[in-house]
Amino acid sequence: MFKKTLLAVVLAGTSFASQANWQAGAGYMNLSDDDAGIDISLDGIYGSIGYKFDSGNDFYFMPELRIGTGIGDDKVNVFGTNVKIEMDSFIALSVRGQYDFDNGFYLYAAPSYANLEVTASAGGVSESEDDWEFGFGGGAGYQFSKTMAAELSYEQFDGTDAVSVALKFDF
Repeated sequence: MFKKTLLAVVLAGTSFASQANWQAGAGYMNLSDDDAGIDISLDGIYGSIGYKFDSGNDFYFMPELRIGTGIGDDKVNVFGTNVKIEMDSFIALSVRGQYDFDNGFYLYAAPSYANLEVTASAGGVSESEDDWEFGFGGGAGYQFSKTMAAELSYEQFDGTDAVSVALKFDF
């Protein structure tokens, strides 16, 4: 009985994975915030993985996970002290609603739940902050081939703007 159940689970998982609706990507993002008159801008890179569920009429739902890290820091002046701010990590979970046009272009919107960990350092002292926030965003993309697309996105998380460009690969 156990072998039959295991075989059924393996076959069901193989069927799900063989539908070729997986999408992976890599992108660049810029996070900016204006907190108490202090402008902060951080650069990062991320990788993503998602699965496109076809709901018919060229409309798709895609749960997606993005994980990233900082590649550029920012220095701000706070009360005469230079403070270095770095992005340590970025994690976002989203569910995208996407409409594909016949000419290769697509539009999407997605609510997200994201975590940003940053570290601020000044005078040999550093402090880290780790926040989870809900956000909403959207974007546009172009499918160059059956397996490759490029997209531009904008999201906002509690006053923090996130702009990103990414390459996506279907497999």
